[in-house]
Amino acid sequence: ERQWRERKLMKKQKKKQRNPGKKKLKKDADDLGFVEEELSEEDLELKKKLDLYVERLTDVSKELRQVAIDGLKNEVRSSTSSMTGVPKPFKFLKPHYTKIKETFKTYDENDSQKSLFADLVSVLAITMSEPGTNEALQYALIGTRTGITSWGHEYLRTLSGEISNTYKKRVETGGDAELKDLQFLIDEIIPFNMHHNAEPDAVDLCLEINRLPLLVDQCSEHNYERVCLYLLSCASYAADPEDYETCLNVCFKILRLRQAYPEALRVALKLNNLELIDHIMRECKDTAILKQMAFMIGRQRIPYHVRNEEINAIMGNNKLSENFKLVAKDLQVLEPKTVEQVTKSQFDEAKGPLNTSAVDSSKKLIAETYVNAFVNFGFGTDSILAAGANRWFPRNKDTGKFVAAASLGLIHMWEGDEGMNAIDKYLYVPDDNIIAGSYFAMGLTNCGIMNDFDPSLQILLEQIKSGKDICKLGSVLGLSFAYAGSNRVEILDALSTLVIDTNYSFEISAMSALCLGIVFVGSCNVDVLNIIMQGVTDREASTLETNKLSRYFALALGLVFLGQQDKIDASIEAVKVVPGPFGKFMTYTLTFCAYAATGNVLKIQEMLHGCNDHLEAKDSLHQIAAVLGIAIIAMGEEIGMEMVFRTMNHLLQYGEPIIRKTVPLAIALLSLSNPQISTMDILTKLTYDNDKEVAQVAIFALGLIGAGSNNSRLAELLRQQASYCLKDSDNLFIVRIAQGLLQMGKGLMNINPIHSDKFLLSNVGLAGILVATFAATDIQNIICANYHYTLFYLALAAYPRFCVTLNENLEPLPVPVRVGLAVDIAGQAGKPKTITGFQTHTAPVLLAYGERAELGTEEYTSLASVLENFVILKTNPDYIERKIQSLL
Repeated sequence: ERQWRERKLMKKQKKKQRNPGKKKLKKDADDLGFVEEELSEEDLELKKKLDLYVERLTDVSKELRQVAIDGLKNEVRSSTSSMTGVPKPFKFLKPHYTKIKETFKTYDENDSQKSLFADLVSVLAITMSEPGTNEALQYALIGTRTGITSWGHEYLRTLSGEISNTYKKRVETGGDAELKDLQFLIDEIIPFNMHHNAEPDAVDLCLEINRLPLLVDQCSEHNYERVCLYLLSCASYAADPEDYETCLNVCFKILRLRQAYPEALRVALKLNNLELIDHIMRECKDTAILKQMAFMIGRQRIPYHVRNEEINAIMGNNKLSENFKLVAKDLQVLEPKTVEQVTKSQFDEAKGPLNTSAVDSSKKLIAETYVNAFVNFGFGTDSILAAGANRWFPRNKDTGKFVAAASLGLIHMWEGDEGMNAIDKYLYVPDDNIIAGSYFAMGLTNCGIMNDFDPSLQILLEQIKSGKDICKLGSVLGLSFAYAGSNRVEILDALSTLVIDTNYSFEISAMSALCLGIVFVGSCNVDVLNIIMQGVTDREASTLETNKLSRYFALALGLVFLGQQDKIDASIEAVKVVPGPFGKFMTYTLTFCAYAATGNVLKIQEMLHGCNDHLEAKDSLHQIAAVLGIAIIAMGEEIGMEMVFRTMNHLLQYGEPIIRKTVPLAIALLSLSNPQISTMDILTKLTYDNDKEVAQVAIFALGLIGAGSNNSRLAELLRQQASYCLKDSDNLFIVRIAQGLLQMGKGLMNINPIHSDKFLLSNVGLAGILVATFAATDIQNIICANYHYTLFYLALAAYPRFCVTLNENLEPLPVPVRVGLAVDIAGQAGKPKTITGFQTHTAPVLLAYGERAELGTEEYTSLASVLENFVILKTNPDYIERKIQSLL
């Protein structure tokens, strides 16, 4: 230790010998307030020079004052070229800032030097002025108004912030919001930022002062992608729907101007604006790009048609089944799976004798029907009905026969005419339940398929007019699937009587109203609104409150306004006519449907207020809609979903029983086809809850979060749950449903309605999810009773989770594709990586929730900005040219 101290003392003595003026320098630094930082000789010289310039600012001689102003400007300008820290001139001039401002006031108004001096004070104010005084902006307005951009990014960023503050104050006080006096600054700042890789700063300024259209003319081919990416990421945080639409419309104009048609179409689909979609489709002359956009429209299920038959066929998803089976063949999963392979029930039965009524019940057969349908979804063949339908039907009772026949529609999903041929023979059997189920299956097999012939429309409409009640029900359900989102007026005309007339059974009326809601989803159709409202008001309040299917009237009304936000204001007033708890339930349902996936914090708070009250069971129906509404509004927005997930834990602990029964469904809505460990853990705990309905809903929720994922951990949890519930037929029935959902489409499916890199929301898909979720809100009286056919509505949301690459002739093109976790690159400088932890595969590939794909070769370029669903590739001419040059 003594040697170490001696060496340290020697180093200090040597340092003093090298710096004899150290004490003097430190004293000067102490005078400035920089005790910890020692000034070098260069810094001391700079300080003296600046002090001299400040003294000369008050000189009588105009020439000396000009020299001082120019000198200070040069020193400050040279130091602001790189703002990694506070520049030395700013540190040394800070003690003089008050004196500089007082000196500025002494200059005569007519003195030409005053404007030059104002420019200097404006720059100094970015680090020396008090917050909120906006001194940089005030002096900039007095200054020369030229060369503003020469002071660098930090100065412009400060001016932008103060312009924003000024705009807000003027708006609050009713002043000049047009900012005419500040326009010269705006006209310099925005172009400078746009052309110097500071696009986010330009976008932020335009957002703050409500001048987004200024960006349209400032975008170039080099920066429009970064601008649109950042602007779209900001749109989800817009304060109101008008600002949100403005962001999207500006993006659309920029992309359209740059002829980035597929990207512009994504924005038009987000706006759900058929007029903008039509503009894009008409402007684009490239056939390959038109085909790519047709795939995008078909995925979103938008009712749009053109004169080109090939484009119409793509938009009608006529090739979806064929391509799906090609992917299944490539992955070697074409062979039908048996129910035993999914449920592993043979191992449960081998453990010992079971309750015979539980094993041999009709409910067990119905569960096997659903498992078989979900697992072999869209493959055209299965292990039960294809091998021996004539033996399977007699084993089932009435409802069992109905769903068994309907399950053919799931098995032949998207097959169109081929599926119709497979179902046709069951229309002539001497059993009304099988016939009705076949009509249901006709709609299922045509789900998402559009063509000019409409083979199922006339058949189903005829049954609605003249068929038996069970066949009417099957036809209504079939129309819900075959024409979801189509806005077909013929269906409105056919079903209006069934909704209004109280002579029909409540089940038929409720399902007819729901059918109208799905067919006209998101359309704001006033005629549909009036018919559904008449169907509600013509029925007694007691019937609406006690019948479990009445909630589908409320949902039907909400679906008509799905995603339309403030367009529901007039409808909310109309709903207030409905008295009692059901009227309140309708209001909450209409609200959360209108604001679905918007992340609107005010509406989430409104839903939370609805959960606060401690009411009796008969008065708490609206709390079901309130809990679901919290999740529906937050879904699709990562931060909001995380906060809502924490909120659900509080509701589980302190909520009423009706809230606790709904919370598992809300949690599932936040993680559809996305089995995260935290979500699985909380739902698994709830499956053992003392409340039987809470346990049943939690089991069903596990099926929703794992739908189509084949998650091995979740599969093991469900097998354990099956062993636990062997003697409870209702719980075992729900477990089997969850197991079937887990392996939906043999792991090639996805039921999350949010797609296109989490940008677009499928209204039709969300409608299907909501129908099944509403059924689970009273799981004992709907799903475990005779209305379990509502589970088929999940097919509206089901879609293959693949990425298939095609050439311009729509033939499969196997190319290397990198698949990894998506990374948000909005606002980041340069060209950062869009995925992380990737693996390279050969297309086609499967994409899980949160994953993103990108091409692993430069030989081709993609016509779509997002590699999902079907992607058309073009040969890259630059790659071919480089290859030829390398060979030469």
